[in-house]
Amino acid sequence: MSYKRGQQKLKKRKRTSAKLSFDENKEINVAVKTGKVLLGTKSVLKQLSMGDLKLLILANNAPKQVVDQIKLFNNCLETPVPIFTSKNSSWDLGAVCAKPFWVSTVGILSEGNSSILKVIK
Repeated sequence: MSYKRGQQKLKKRKRTSAKLSFDENKEINVAVKTGKVLLGTKSVLKQLSMGDLKLLILANNAPKQVVDQIKLFNNCLETPVPIFTSKNSSWDLGAVCAKPFWVSTVGILSEGNSSILKVIK
């Protein structure tokens, strides 16, 4: 097939709107912006004892002492909260949450427009 000068064959684009993969950073960011989220170990542990959390997110380099304490609290609950260990470090998790500091634990009270709870469960 020959094309005249200035004409090119149009390529069909593949649709990328329906992604099958899970983008953890995007979902956490949407949850922080549109939902109710707690940052930090102290506030997460306090809310965990009340039983209002829907999901816990831990940084991959969270201190072992913090992880053990959260898991101990979680195991004592009647209905344990799902715990998701992120692939991000605490510095990266803070950046995903749009905060200029380290965040080792994130507690989600309501996810807002994010679908993170559906994907994790």
